Amino acid sequence: MSNNCKKVLLLVLASVSLSANAAITKTELAGNPLDEYPWFEYVRAFNTLMHVRIAIDPTRYPGIVNKTCDIYVVNHKTPAVWAVDNSLVDVTPGGALPHTFVAGTIQANTVSVVPNLSLSDDAGWNLGRRYDVVLDCNRNGKLDGDDFVDGDWREAGFYEVADTTRPGPFLVNTVSYNLPSDLATTYGIPAMFRAETVWYPRSIATIQRKLPLIVISHGNGYLPTYYDYIGRHLASWGYVVMAHSTDTEPGPVTAAATTLEHTDAFLDGTEAGTLVSGALSGRIDSHRIGLLGHSRGGEGVVIAYHNLFTSTVTPAHFSKSDIKLVDSMAPTDIWWTSGTGGVGISHPHDANYHLWVAAGDMDVLGDPADPRWQSQPIADRATKYKQVSVIHGMGHRQFSDVPEPPSIDGPCQLTTPEAHSMLLGYLLPLVEHYLDGNVPSLDFLTRQYEFFHPRGIGLENPCIVMANEYRNGAAKGNFVIDDFQWNMAPDMSSAPGGVTWTVDNLVEGRLDDNNGSYNYDPADPFNGAIFGAAPDTTRGVTFDWTGDDRYIQWQVPKVANDFTKYAMLSFRAAQASRHPNTVAAIEDLKFAVELRDSAGRTSTININAYGAGLQEPYQRSGGWFDEMETVRLRNTDFLNNGSGLDLTSIVAVKLKFGPSWGSNEGRIVLDDLMLTNDGMP
Repeated sequence: MSNNCKKVLLLVLASVSLSANAAITKTELAGNPLDEYPWFEYVRAFNTLMHVRIAIDPTRYPGIVNKTCDIYVVNHKTPAVWAVDNSLVDVTPGGALPHTFVAGTIQANTVSVVPNLSLSDDAGWNLGRRYDVVLDCNRNGKLDGDDFVDGDWREAGFYEVADTTRPGPFLVNTVSYNLPSDLATTYGIPAMFRAETVWYPRSIATIQRKLPLIVISHGNGYLPTYYDYIGRHLASWGYVVMAHSTDTEPGPVTAAATTLEHTDAFLDGTEAGTLVSGALSGRIDSHRIGLLGHSRGGEGVVIAYHNLFTSTVTPAHFSKSDIKLVDSMAPTDIWWTSGTGGVGISHPHDANYHLWVAAGDMDVLGDPADPRWQSQPIADRATKYKQVSVIHGMGHRQFSDVPEPPSIDGPCQLTTPEAHSMLLGYLLPLVEHYLDGNVPSLDFLTRQYEFFHPRGIGLENPCIVMANEYRNGAAKGNFVIDDFQWNMAPDMSSAPGGVTWTVDNLVEGRLDDNNGSYNYDPADPFNGAIFGAAPDTTRGVTFDWTGDDRYIQWQVPKVANDFTKYAMLSFRAAQASRHPNTVAAIEDLKFAVELRDSAGRTSTININAYGAGLQEPYQRSGGWFDEMETVRLRNTDFLNNGSGLDLTSIVAVKLKFGPSWGSNEGRIVLDDLMLTNDGMP
C-alpha cells in the first residue's frame, strides 16, 4: 500500500471511530481451519459450496479476550463508503452472529459464519462477489470503536467465486471470415493465412466499457475453429476472442509474424467497422491484449512478444505495453538453440507469462534427448511474473478440438472434456487476473490444487492432478534470498548470506537434464530438470535425505530481517525424477520450514498443513520430469498461538527434512527462495 493510500485509510478509519482512544483494527479474518499448526489459513476466495469461517489469534490480539462481539458478513465497502455510511447490514441467513472470544489458541477462536450455499457468488461478468467481515465489539451495529474489519481499499475481506469451468453471464456470437484482401495486404498477411474466427458477447452494444482482446494462434496443422471451446468460454465472461490462421509450417518465427499481423489488422478492421459487420467498432480495449498460442503457435506468441520487446516489429495499433499476458499451451522451443532462427528469440522477457504443460504430451515432450522440443525452459527465461501449470494425464492435442487421438503417453489419461474443464477452469482466473486485475483469481493461481480448485473439476477422478508454479514479478515488494544465479558457491546465497546443510549429495547448478534420458544417473544430478539447456542460465540446487533428519539453512542478511514488510515466504521445488528416494514412495513429499529470530526463538510450519506436499511426478513411460510447485507460507502464520517469534528480526530460514518433519526419504530440486508480496501485475 502506498503512503498516500495508507493516509487515506487511516483518516477514513479515524472518521468512523467513536473516541480518540478507540481504533479500528484491519486484519485478516476469513479463511479455513487446518489440521495442524498454524491451524488456520487466511484466504481471499471461497467456492460457493465451501463454508466460510473466521479466526482471530488471542495471542496476537489480546484485547479480544473475553469480549462478546457481533460477527457481521457485509457487502464490501471501500473506506470512502464506510466514511459516509458505517452501518452494518449482515447478509447471511442467520444475521449477525454473537460470539465470545476466549484466551488460548486460534483454534479456540475459529467460528463458522457462512454455511454452504448461503451467499451469492453472482458478480456479473466479474469473478468473485465481494464481502467484508466485521467484528462489532461494541455491538452498536456500526464499524467504529475497537471493532475489527477484514477488507480495505484494495480488496474485499473475501470473495464468493462462481464455477470457473461454466459459461459466464453473456450469450456468445461466433463469426468466421477471411480478411478483405486490401486489409490483409496492408499488414502483409499471405493469401492462404487470412482466416479469422471471432467470439464476442451477443449484447456487446449494451456493455458500458471496452472489452479486452484475446488472440489465439493455433498449432501446426490446426485451424482457428479448433479453439472454439476457449473462444466461447472467455467471450461468455466478457472478452473478445479472435483466433487466426497461423503460418506454422515453416516454424514458430512465421507463426509469430502472422500473430502480430492479424492482431494489427483485426484492430484496424474492427475499429473501422469493416469486420464483423461493425459490431465491434469502438468496443475493443486495444490496451488490454492477451496472446494465447498452442504448440508452434505457443512458441510463436513468445517470439511475437520478443519482437515487440526488441522493437524488431512496430505495429500500428498496439505496442508491447498493451500485451498484458502471453500464454503458451504446450509450446515448442525450437528457436532458442537453432542456428537458423538465431539464439535467444524464444524469450518472454518482462511479459506476464504463463505456460501450460501436458504431462502426457507425446509431441513437445516426446523426445527427451532433444531439448528443443521441451517447452519448460521458456518459462524459466521470463524475468517478471511467471506461472506454469502441469496437468497430469493430458495430451498435446487436447488443448484443441482437433478431431484426432489425444496423443497421450502415461497412466491416468484424461478424456478431452476432462482436460478442457481443467484448462478452462484455470484459464479464466488467469485472464481475469492479468487483464482485469481481478483479486480472488490469485487464489486459483497460488493455492495448492488439492485444497482449492475450480468447483466444476471434481475430485471423484483421482487422476485429475495439477501442479502450479507462480512467481510474483513486481518491481517492488520482493526480496530474493537465493535464486542461485549469484554467488554460485553452494555455501553462499544470492542475497548474499551463508548457507549450511546436513542434507546429502547437495549440488548447485543449471536446471538441466544434461543426458536427456530422464533415468536416474548419479552422474546427472539434475535428472528430469528440463528447465534449461545451453545457452540458458537458470540454476537451482538439488539434494536428498534418507531415514534421518536433515536440513538446509539460509542466513537472512540484515537488509531483509524485517519479515513484516512482506506477506509471504515463497520457494519452488519438485521431486527429482526417478531417483531411488522418489520411487520409494510415489506420493506427495512433505517437509517443514522454520524461521529463527535474532533471539534464537523459532517457529515451524509443515508445508502439507495447507493441503498437500510436493506433487508426485507423472509416471509417463517416455520419461518422468520434475514438476515444480510453488510453496507460499504467510509470514504472520509463524506467529500463531504465541510462538514468540519476532518477525522484525528474522536471521535464518531452515528447511527441515526427514521422519520428524514429514517424508522419511526424498530428493528434491529447489529454486527461488524469496520474500514476496501480492503486488498486482
